[in-house]
Amino acid sequence: MRKTIGLIMGFVLAVAFSNLAWSDEPGPGAVGPEVTLKGPMMTETACYAHPPPDADKTVVLIAVEGTPEVAATVDAIMKENWPGDGSLDADHARKLNDEWVRQLKYYLSPDSAAQLQYQTNKKGERTVECRWRNPVKAVTGVVFEKDGKRWIKASKIEPAGPLKYPEKMSTPHKPLVMPGKEPLILKINDTLSLKCILVPGGKIYVSNLYSTYLRDTSWCRYDDSFPVLWTLTKPYYLAEIPVTQEMYETVMGENPSDKKGPQVPVTRVAATNVDRFCQILSEKNHRKVRLPTVAEETNVGMMGGCYTGGGPLWGGPSSGGHQGLAPDGSLLPVKSLPPNAWGFYDLYKPGAYDMASDRPTFVRKDEVDRAYPDRSGKDRAGVAGGGGEFIKDGTWPGYFLTRFRITVDATPEEIAALEKEQAGGKAVSSKR
Repeated sequence: MRKTIGLIMGFVLAVAFSNLAWSDEPGPGAVGPEVTLKGPMMTETACYAHPPPDADKTVVLIAVEGTPEVAATVDAIMKENWPGDGSLDADHARKLNDEWVRQLKYYLSPDSAAQLQYQTNKKGERTVECRWRNPVKAVTGVVFEKDGKRWIKASKIEPAGPLKYPEKMSTPHKPLVMPGKEPLILKINDTLSLKCILVPGGKIYVSNLYSTYLRDTSWCRYDDSFPVLWTLTKPYYLAEIPVTQEMYETVMGENPSDKKGPQVPVTRVAATNVDRFCQILSEKNHRKVRLPTVAEETNVGMMGGCYTGGGPLWGGPSSGGHQGLAPDGSLLPVKSLPPNAWGFYDLYKPGAYDMASDRPTFVRKDEVDRAYPDRSGKDRAGVAGGGGEFIKDGTWPGYFLTRFRITVDATPEEIAALEKEQAGGKAVSSKR
């Protein structure tokens, strides 16, 4: 009888331990000096493209600051996985991310459950605070190892930030390849035109494990940025600016924008009207004009690489191209601020999204020429930060400022010319 009870108790404790933050039962003890580790706190699901079972219930801290051991580990990871002083390509960015997770991830023991904050979602489900927004925390407690994992038994969990990331992570991303030199000029009418830039294909690493930002009064990490690779196999043209109110009104005969201004991006356009605008330009210019996919526009913001910065988000002031906002939160005229290194103006900033052709979706896998066309004419994705966001059809007044810019498919001849330019550029670089 006693043996049976003991087996049952052992099973109960094992289940409680595996549930981590979801358990209120005491977990394994730990002996040693207390330390304080600082970093974004999240559920383990955010760390992997293919997370283990129940990862959304497993709370971890990704250490950025803390003990001398953490500092030494960060330094070693950077030296091994960030070669040279330049920007990272997508493959190196993935290796960096994987090592950061492998060597600097600390599991919160079940003993720490009382220190965690919980929220209730719309379905009435109890979710831990760090499932969304991934807050930056300072966790004080005892570190120990069990089952090949690092754990911290927390005695205190407090808000923290900003974090001190390695200097390389705070430098603006520089493009590894450049776009085509010859632009495509689309005619709007006899006097108006729109410049489009030939964008190279390639790989981009869509992850935001490191970058943090101040939201309200708390430092956070974007939570829906999964560590996946997107590959674009074909070059394409993208407009250097969003469509202005002057352009839209010239073609469509109306202007639905809240704040009027001929050079201000047009907003509050229904998705079906965006499609009609593209169709009219296609007929006028004898080229295929369309909305970009999420991947195509994200590629332009990342300039063919990645962002892993602990400093400015890509598209921010240091990398150029960010969208200008007026003091009242409305959009400024296009080209109010400098372009990014690829020549694109008015890219992403919280509060302003570009409509994409995709329906809103989050897929946790590497993808080639990622596209999820919307067939309803209503539900679209918006691009800002590192992927798609649900924006309905662009007219919903309660959800950000929705603009759009257009894409033109490149011809085989234009693609061949770009490849020739890039090959010439590589030859010149190798001689230096």
